[in-house]
Amino acid sequence: MSSNIGKIGVALTTAAIYAGLAGCTSNQASTTDNEEIRPYRLDNGLTVVLRPLAKADRVAVVVLFDMGSGHDPVGKSGRAHLLEHLYATSATATSGVRDMNQLAQRYAGQFNMQTGYDYTVIAGVVAKDAVAEELEDAASRMTSLRVTREDLEREVPRMLLELRNMYGGIPALAGINHVRNRLHAIPGGGRYGGAGEHLEAMNVDGLQRDWRDYYKPNNATLAVAGGFNVAEVRDAIARHFGPIGAGKATPSKTPAGEAPTGKVSRVSVSPVVADASSVVAVGYAAPQPGSELYAPFLIVASRLLAEGQGRFQPGKPPPVFYTPMDDPTVIVLQAELSDAVGAESALNGLDQRLEAALTAKLARMDRQRTLNFMGMLGTVQIPSAVWRQNVYGLAFSSGRRLQMGIDGAGLRTAIEETTDSDMQRLAASTFAPSQRVAVVIEPAK
Repeated sequence: MSSNIGKIGVALTTAAIYAGLAGCTSNQASTTDNEEIRPYRLDNGLTVVLRPLAKADRVAVVVLFDMGSGHDPVGKSGRAHLLEHLYATSATATSGVRDMNQLAQRYAGQFNMQTGYDYTVIAGVVAKDAVAEELEDAASRMTSLRVTREDLEREVPRMLLELRNMYGGIPALAGINHVRNRLHAIPGGGRYGGAGEHLEAMNVDGLQRDWRDYYKPNNATLAVAGGFNVAEVRDAIARHFGPIGAGKATPSKTPAGEAPTGKVSRVSVSPVVADASSVVAVGYAAPQPGSELYAPFLIVASRLLAEGQGRFQPGKPPPVFYTPMDDPTVIVLQAELSDAVGAESALNGLDQRLEAALTAKLARMDRQRTLNFMGMLGTVQIPSAVWRQNVYGLAFSSGRRLQMGIDGAGLRTAIEETTDSDMQRLAASTFAPSQRVAVVIEPAK
């Protein structure tokens, strides 16, 4: 369970699919043999996405809520993150309290609970003969979750440890999270994923009320992918989810404060890893999906990701952080500092990497690489053989595309029609020096 960056022991990730698609050079990654079924809605507002996959022996059941850290009220940063933990572990009318070990056993290690800026995902992968039971459990968490004081006493300390790693314990993560926290600029002393004093002040009644109001069908997408019988799953969804009340509309996001762009901040941290080096990170807010600069932005992101693959070293800060579905709101570049490479030199190096990605003349290879890198956005057809290895990726990407309002075919066209003039406009706006947030993460001596 995580607040998007800082996963500890979470067994499911979409990173493998991003990496696997990056090397494709054909016009289509492949064709799929899975049946295409149009999304539909129940009368209570629940959106349903079914992706049956021939020859798959497992099924992913993914629930996506339109609630994330951006919806946390002022003074309650971490509310969505805490509710994610409680939603996954608290007892219901049909199941008892469950901890991480029990979750790992139930899902054979294939599960994910994650809070993003504007969404929460609760997901598990089960054998195909257990899908009916999994749907029943998923529905029970919408209808009869029982949040207790003991749940808070168990989960808040776990979250504080997670947040410690996110913001200082692991410098490579701290660079990303401090940049993102500044770009989102949560007011009222808030912090993306939660401020300790805010989490410790939350009470059972308020959390139970928030669950009752918002974690309901009207704000949810249910995505099921893998080897299942469509008629049986449709029937089970109607039976278990149909009677649930719609819930209240998602609250408005809390307005962000002013980001400290155009300057360099220094943060002292206490790493949990030995001999941690200082890290410099620079980040920019990404354009919204569907905006006119989104396609050129994806081309630049793909150039940076491709270039970063050659720089990546295990145990070192990832050279580029951009995940088009998990966190599409920011892009971050990082470099490790040393006695030979100081902060100013490293910042200049990051700026040069970005400039090269922005100014190189567009070629067909750029467009095709972008289509493949961003294949989970629907820009290419991903082989069924890939999806059978990660049915979670199929369910998650299908649900997130719908949630984000992304039309894969339209995005493909926009990428193919991007011009050098579009890239110049992107450089002058999204990636202008005045829009940059820079942070130096320095381990305490």
